[in-house]
Amino acid sequence: MNILYHPLKCSGCAQEFPFPSIARAYTDLPQAEGRSATHFSQMLLLPVWCHQCEGASWVERIPAAREFALAAGLRRMLGRARHEGIDDDLLDLDDADFAWLYQHLAERQAPPFCVECGSTRIAPIDTTQRDTGLLHEACWDSPILFHGFPIGSIGFRSGRESYAHRFHDVTGQIAWTRLQVQGFLQYRLGAVLEVRRDDPCHAVLTSIIRLIANGCSERAIAALAPLVDAQVPAALGLLGALHVLGEGVAHSGTAAAPLLEKAKALGNACAAHNLASLYATGAPGLAQDTSRARQLFGDALAMGGQYEPDDFYAQDDYTSMRGHFYRPA
Repeated sequence: MNILYHPLKCSGCAQEFPFPSIARAYTDLPQAEGRSATHFSQMLLLPVWCHQCEGASWVERIPAAREFALAAGLRRMLGRARHEGIDDDLLDLDDADFAWLYQHLAERQAPPFCVECGSTRIAPIDTTQRDTGLLHEACWDSPILFHGFPIGSIGFRSGRESYAHRFHDVTGQIAWTRLQVQGFLQYRLGAVLEVRRDDPCHAVLTSIIRLIANGCSERAIAALAPLVDAQVPAALGLLGALHVLGEGVAHSGTAAAPLLEKAKALGNACAAHNLASLYATGAPGLAQDTSRARQLFGDALAMGGQYEPDDFYAQDDYTSMRGHFYRPA
């Protein structure tokens, strides 16, 4: 689940500094050319202040080989009672995640960087202390205080909510984002947001996806407009995805399909995948067409747009795959 925590607050002006989406995982798709096994492994995170983002953020926690070895020994012990009193996030992982992280991280040497923007200009945040040592320059250097992460339920929600799940490659860089939008007891919608690293507009499109993921759709659409006018493929695909989701624009198959078709024709694999999702579920102005969806998923795969395990694409009825994309009720 995507929860925007607000535990940092300026002691002078009471401005809050939210942490970005905590729903993050490693993946070896789409570069792995597909497998039917698990592709997604939980990312271990540490809280930081990013001077580039000018706010709260996260860095990867990369355990040393010694930490992995110690955790592996504890995990082999019978009974969880043997772990009581030991605070180690490596003990909380399932076996598949632990094995994947050990394989890819145990020998990796990398400086910590903000997983949002990639900057190494960061300051660790000690969550055991109220005083962070950080100062809010815009408020005459007032101290920024840590108020603690909320525990338990985020409460009863009755309106429209969006949830972003960020997927990272083995180097910690964001590979793509899956955004889901939910209306209370009404609908659930989903789409993939991606810009390839070789895209000439990678930097600006990445910042636009960050805005979308953090709920700033109006700013994102304004930044997207000139790129759409210039017929940038990934920008057309992003605007089409926003129409799939109804995020900042109308939820409309009529509006989404032409944008995604155009982006697909210009070589955008993510747009091909989202277009397939659109036909798999249907949307206002666009009837559900499972045969067309199956064809488009094949096109997306051929273009390098794989965002699900192999066995997902063997399904006959994509609308039954709850948790991937959703059909309005």
